Amino acid sequence: MTSDYQRFLDSMKIDYMKWHDGIGYDLDALRQLSPAERQKAEAVLLATGCEDWRDVEALSELGTERALAALRSALASHRYEVRIAAARALAQQGLLGEDEIESLLVKTLPDVTILNGMVSTLRLVEDHPTLAVRRTLLWCALHGHDDMRVHAAALLYYLYGKAAEPFDWAHRSFFLRFGNQNLPERTTAYQELCAAIQVDPQWALEIHTS
Repeated sequence: MTSDYQRFLDSMKIDYMKWHDGIGYDLDALRQLSPAERQKAEAVLLATGCEDWRDVEALSELGTERALAALRSALASHRYEVRIAAARALAQQGLLGEDEIESLLVKTLPDVTILNGMVSTLRLVEDHPTLAVRRTLLWCALHGHDDMRVHAAALLYYLYGKAAEPFDWAHRSFFLRFGNQNLPERTTAYQELCAAIQVDPQWALEIHTS
């Protein structure tokens, strides 16, 4: 076992600080491995079941047939952060088309929460804001999870050129209205949002029944 291989294995032990600071596995060490050691590293990663975005990064770096197959499987992960990380990794390698990304975002957006993929999903939306994705995001502004509604409204303001950044604090008081638990009051904010971005309020509501 070389020192690089040991470094990589050690980097897979995630403690609180690594989790808190978003530190991934040691990809530099992974790149230094011999072909035989890369096969061993791949076996270790596949055995974890691709349960973390760090696994996605490392499998993408390996880029083998089995690693890429694992990333494909991760597109259906119940952990939305993993799902989105896999989509981004495959897209960067030219292995995931725009239609597939759109379909994934439309399917994922209504269910994400702050603890399960919301941040990474919204970042991918910024890169792929198709009409279908915007439509789903608009639905989320009214009917999404408590974690999601405020950020969905803020991102829509940005995507439609009404804000300088994805969460523009100049409009914070307006965005916070989408966190209201009272649906009629939230609906009023939703209608104001639709007027501001010049979108028919019914456009998004027709795609979901709840």
